[in-house]
Amino acid sequence: MSYNLFNVHEGLAAAGRIPSAARVRDHISIIEMAILICCGAISASAVSFVRLGLRLPGHAIVLAMAPMALGLALAPRRFSGFVMSAGAFSTASVFSLLGITHPGAGSFVSLCLLGPVMDLALTKFRSGWRLYCGMILAGVSTNLLALFSRSTSKLLGLDLGSMRPFGTWWTQAIVTYSLSGAVAGLIGAICFFRLRNRQSESGTHL
Repeated sequence: MSYNLFNVHEGLAAAGRIPSAARVRDHISIIEMAILICCGAISASAVSFVRLGLRLPGHAIVLAMAPMALGLALAPRRFSGFVMSAGAFSTASVFSLLGITHPGAGSFVSLCLLGPVMDLALTKFRSGWRLYCGMILAGVSTNLLALFSRSTSKLLGLDLGSMRPFGTWWTQAIVTYSLSGAVAGLIGAICFFRLRNRQSESGTHL
């Protein structure tokens, strides 16, 4: 059952720029699970502690995307994104319970949903430029969901992180959230996946 659930995503495995830990005919290993959970934890830590100083609503997804894209390259399996988001959720929850840091509503939603949204997007977009499109789509979709969560918090008066009125904030946020998601997906794709996979390249030389 675990093989069927976490079978290798051959498109991601072929397009990866770095060697993966996955073996096509093997069940997911403890090492792969540890890699995915660690990548999720790194995403949560980056969003919680790294400050880019861009002052653009929604840019935190760039910090969340890079470690999760690395996780997909190292362990390119179905539902890898779900495992990474579970690791990110657990890490962010521990930080919050210990009073170390409290991620905003938008950032928390991004951490929880980015992995599953990547899993869903990349089932249709397997390799090449389609994989790049899938990563970009995942970034934009996740950030728009985060925008919805942040907007709800502001409307309910629960968002204390920004003093800007909702009427002036959302007109900028809807643009910056979308662009940040697209940039995050593109950066993750470029850093860890080839535009043309190794199988295609070897076929052109035969």
